[in-house]
Amino acid sequence: MVPARFFLPAVALVAATFEGQEPRAVAVTGPTVSGVVRDVGGLALPNVEVGVIKGERLQQFVITGADGKFLLTGVTSGVVPLRVRRIGYAVQFFDVDTRIASSRVLDIVLSAVPNELEEVMVTGNEIRLREFHDRKQNRSSFGKFFEQSDIRKLGPTHSSDLFRRIPGIVIATAPAGGNSIRIRGCQPMVVLDGQRVPGAELDEVIHPTDIAAIEFYPSSAGVPAQYLERQNRLCGLVLVWTRTQ
Repeated sequence: MVPARFFLPAVALVAATFEGQEPRAVAVTGPTVSGVVRDVGGLALPNVEVGVIKGERLQQFVITGADGKFLLTGVTSGVVPLRVRRIGYAVQFFDVDTRIASSRVLDIVLSAVPNELEEVMVTGNEIRLREFHDRKQNRSSFGKFFEQSDIRKLGPTHSSDLFRRIPGIVIATAPAGGNSIRIRGCQPMVVLDGQRVPGAELDEVIHPTDIAAIEFYPSSAGVPAQYLERQNRLCGLVLVWTRTQ
């Protein structure tokens, strides 16, 4: 994952027990981590990504519901590194020891990023996405292009859901969470903000709410020259442009 550009010191993380808030029973293996995410005013925050990471790679994640609650199942026994993020709020990283029952139920508080910071990001995106719009206009016959407005209309749970209606694409549930994308039995290369992420599934590197634009090329035809790879000619290419740059 590309690390967040802005970190503001504004988190309160407290282990808590939620009476009457036990998730419904499901068949899982390994420990679980559950809880609720709120803002500094105490209001529940929906659409927050709560994920288990290893290094910079996202192993599994869930999204909080309208009540701010989440449940991570089948996590490793021991110290588990978590990342909590939502657009407009400071990204938070912390460790949870799943061997301690009281540590597995969390009350997480996120603080909003100041408005002036958001304005800087929007301006940067407009400049950075010029190439995307040029390619959408001139190469639309070679690929599939999604802007933020398209993504909002589709309302995908996972980024991979954007590809479900593209001919030749096979979407399958991935063991670590999210989905895998295959075309002709091959895994497309993922490029995030111009940086290749070899071997990564799209759902491992970004959530739909973080995408400013995305373009997919099913073969080397139409692929921008700087992203062409001889060994990847038939596997396709996914170019992702984030809202956090």
